[in-house]
Amino acid sequence: MNQSQKQRLEEIFRKNENIGIAISITGSWGVGKTFFWNSFLKAQSIKEQERKYLPLSVRLKHKSFFDKKYAYVSLFGIENLSDLKAAISTNMSSNYFNQESTKNFEIPTFIKKGLTALREVKLTSSEYGISSSARIFESVLYAQVKDAIICFDDFERMSNKLDIKDVMGLANQLKLERNCQVVLILDEDKAEGENKKKYAEYKEKLIDETIKITSVEPLIRANTKDIDDDLVNLMIKFAEELEIHNFRFFQKVIKLYSQFLDQLPKVVADSTKLIILTRILQGYFISDFGVKYDFQWEDIQLVLEDNQKDWSERKVKTYKALQNISYNFIHSDVWLSEFKKWFDQVDELDFGLLKELASSELISEKNNDYTKSFHAITKKFWKLQADENFPKDLFEITKKVIGLENLGNISFAIKLLELFGHSDQAIELECITCEWIHEQMIRNRRSFIGINQLGEIRPVFEDYIEKFELSSEHLPILVDAVFKIFVNGAGSSEDELSVEKANKQQWKELLFIQILQDERFNDINSSYIVKKILERPTASNFKASFRTMITEIYEEKGKESEFYKNYMDYLITRLEN
Repeated sequence: MNQSQKQRLEEIFRKNENIGIAISITGSWGVGKTFFWNSFLKAQSIKEQERKYLPLSVRLKHKSFFDKKYAYVSLFGIENLSDLKAAISTNMSSNYFNQESTKNFEIPTFIKKGLTALREVKLTSSEYGISSSARIFESVLYAQVKDAIICFDDFERMSNKLDIKDVMGLANQLKLERNCQVVLILDEDKAEGENKKKYAEYKEKLIDETIKITSVEPLIRANTKDIDDDLVNLMIKFAEELEIHNFRFFQKVIKLYSQFLDQLPKVVADSTKLIILTRILQGYFISDFGVKYDFQWEDIQLVLEDNQKDWSERKVKTYKALQNISYNFIHSDVWLSEFKKWFDQVDELDFGLLKELASSELISEKNNDYTKSFHAITKKFWKLQADENFPKDLFEITKKVIGLENLGNISFAIKLLELFGHSDQAIELECITCEWIHEQMIRNRRSFIGINQLGEIRPVFEDYIEKFELSSEHLPILVDAVFKIFVNGAGSSEDELSVEKANKQQWKELLFIQILQDERFNDINSSYIVKKILERPTASNFKASFRTMITEIYEEKGKESEFYKNYMDYLITRLEN
């Protein structure tokens, strides 16, 4: 779209080559209005370079509409009309695209800026009593401002001390009296209070043509030269579907995407890049626009339309937009869990896990094909394209993606099978999934913490996770668990469970043998460990049973001799206190 707007802008300049005109380039904040203007100038520069190879007679006969002086003026920091005129004068230069313009008659820029710097300096001579202001130079410089292209930018950052009617009035004067072609770059919606009212009044009188910029696509493409085309197109589609017209949002996305990619192996599968970009887009979208668009992390899941009845109109629209962009935006996985940590700032993101994921079976080509097929078949359901083979196909592909897709997506697939009356297949998938959950829990009991935030999980899976108990053979050794928790201060949930499940014999060996023999406990005695366990916040029933068990261990030790009886009786009194 911006290309056609550039062509239209060029036509406007050509039709008004020797006529004063005012053109506004409008659009929302951050959409790329200044970028559009600068890229338009760059395109004209290329054309000027090409004109150099034409004969002089041809160049003189067919002049470029850009054979003019040019000034770009940012309104940021300008506080009065005098400063604005000075800015125009000092920024005015020969057309830097065309070496044959009025360069020989131009006062060098460094001289103009030097003279302007003396505006407030008084020139005084005691001998002749002459007192004059250096401001006279402004008049000399400003007199040269005619038959020029002048661009005013940064209206949104304009000082409150500068009245917009003065700016518009000066622009009108330049247009009518100085035969200038004036370009105003602004966001009409950003003008506030009286300035907005005054702009509306002057707009009808001043503005002859308007170019409206509505897409950030050119800016995205210009800043993603080293990113795959498919990923660039994904960002553009994301911007269009969700009507995000601020490039600053995509600047953050592109920067974080590059940072994450730097943490991973040099060779990364295309599917991994897609996952990373998708999760970053989701994260910043929820962070920046979650409230406005009524969409949060827990909404990233497959939801039947019947279950959307209580949703707000805005939330339904957001969900459908994300669905249209890619089904990846309404699917959650292990990657999503890790990226959510980064955006929520509640836990340290595990780059080690991301590296493992990037080179694991989860993203092998075979598994990528399975997940694509799973997404494709669920997409058929949403698009009302499911046929009689749908339940069978869904069952077969869901079996293959257990462990690849998250529990929310697996739960959704099982729900669909129940919906179509295939209860036996639904039960079979539940059993296979529970076996996978068991394997994951053995590896890491924290695997499914916070899983309910990322989709609707079937109760059978929630119960299995909640009631899962590791057998002692899968738990860390007691002495190691005690060291990590009570000495190192960095124990895991498995270490906590090892402490809670240890029997009396294990504690007896720890207190009277293992701690004495382990160099890690050189400066720590066993009674100190017992004290720390009892002081540490934990389930009250554990503390009571632990105190009873240690008391029994001390009493049994006390039976060995009179010495040990007195020694253990003392330790028991400490337990009671």
